[in-house]
Formats: sequence, structure tokens, C-alpha cells
Amino acid sequence: MHKRQHKKIFWGILFLLGAAALLIGGLGHLEGFSFWTILFSIALLGCLVDGILDRSFGQILFSLAILIIINDDFLHLEAITPWPVLGAALLGTLGLNIIFPKRSGCKTPPLPHHPKNAGFSGKNTQEFVSGEEIRCESAFGYAVKYIVGRDISRIFLESSFGNLEVYFNDAVFKDNRANALIECSFGNMELFVPADWNVITNIKRSFGSMEESGYGNPNGAVTLFLEGSVSFGHVEIHHI
Repeated sequence: MHKRQHKKIFWGILFLLGAAALLIGGLGHLEGFSFWTILFSIALLGCLVDGILDRSFGQILFSLAILIIINDDFLHLEAITPWPVLGAALLGTLGLNIIFPKRSGCKTPPLPHHPKNAGFSGKNTQEFVSGEEIRCESAFGYAVKYIVGRDISRIFLESSFGNLEVYFNDAVFKDNRANALIECSFGNMELFVPADWNVITNIKRSFGSMEESGYGNPNGAVTLFLEGSVSFGHVEIHHI
């Protein structure tokens, strides 16, 4: 059975259990728990398990933190709510993501030594990057990258506590197809792609968002596959 089907079944069972809990609470057998407490606890428990399955540290820790906050009375943990537990979740997410970086299905190339391709920014930068495999990063800063050149096959984009803008106008893909891996956490990422391209997205969101402006061409000759994740951040795709 497909993983997505497993998730649908899990959420269905969870909400059925929630419905039972609400009825039991209405009969007075769950004193101290309000309707909203039960409802939010069910949703957060689902997010927690979902985060464990996807190995999303941010989703795991923040789901657990908010679960503790709304049930602190019952758990007798008022002393650490809300800010200490939220701060611990934030620092824990950063630490775990550094120690256990998320790996994609394809091997990430090492950072090139040449500054033209390095694409790492801790401050405001603007540069052109090229190569068969390209990596662009922005951390605690603002970076604008123009992807140029021919025979591009893989692109790695990462934004952590920063803003990253990437322009694909002058990019030529190998066999007219390329894969881009996106990792956006506590940051913002904007991608500008030609409107006549076919853009296929498979981006997981954990307390993050993704939106598209404009329209691509599903029958376009050039195809860009976008995959990865966004946690506590925002990714926007502009079809220009």
C-alpha cells in the first residue's frame, strides 16, 4: 500500500478515536478536558506521528511542545510553558538538523571550492552560478542566484533563517529535464521559472507554506521537478 494511503488511514482512525473521545467527554468521563483541548490534542498527535514517519525534527518537536502547552495543567508542567518549551523546541530542531542533515534519494555533491559555484551566503550576495550540479544556499542573509549554463541536471537549494531568490531564465537542462531539491527551514525562498516550463512539485510542508503565482505549461518541452521540504518557512514559485 502506498505511503500516502497509509497516512490517510492513520488520520481517519485518529479522527474516529477523537470522535469517541468527544462523546466520552460529553458524558463526563474526561473531566478537565474541554472540547477544544481534545480536538487540538488529536490534531497535534497526528502531526507528531506524521513528523516521526517523515523524520521531520521541527514537526516532531513543535508538535510535542504545543501539545505540552495546551495540556500543561494536566501534566503539571506550567513552569516550562509556553516560552521555555517553545525555545527548547526551536533549539532542538536546529541542533538535530545540524547533527542529522536530511538526505535525499540522490547524493548531494560537496560544496565546490570555486566561489562562482559555492553559492553560500551569510550576507547580501548576488551572483551567477553554473555547472552540471549546482548548489545555492542562504543562511542568515539575503542571496540572489542566477542559474546559467548548459547540461544542468541537479540543483540543490537551501535557505535557513535567510532569503534566497533563484532565477532560471537562462538555464538549459540536460535532456530538457532537471531535479531541484529544496530545503527551506525558518526562511524564505522564491523561484522564478519561465512560464512555458512544466514544473512538477512534490514538496512536504511542516508548519510551512508553498504557493505559486502565474501558470506553467503542463505540456512544456522543459520539465523541472521540485522536491524537498519546507519547515516554518515559505516557498513561492513565480511563473514568468
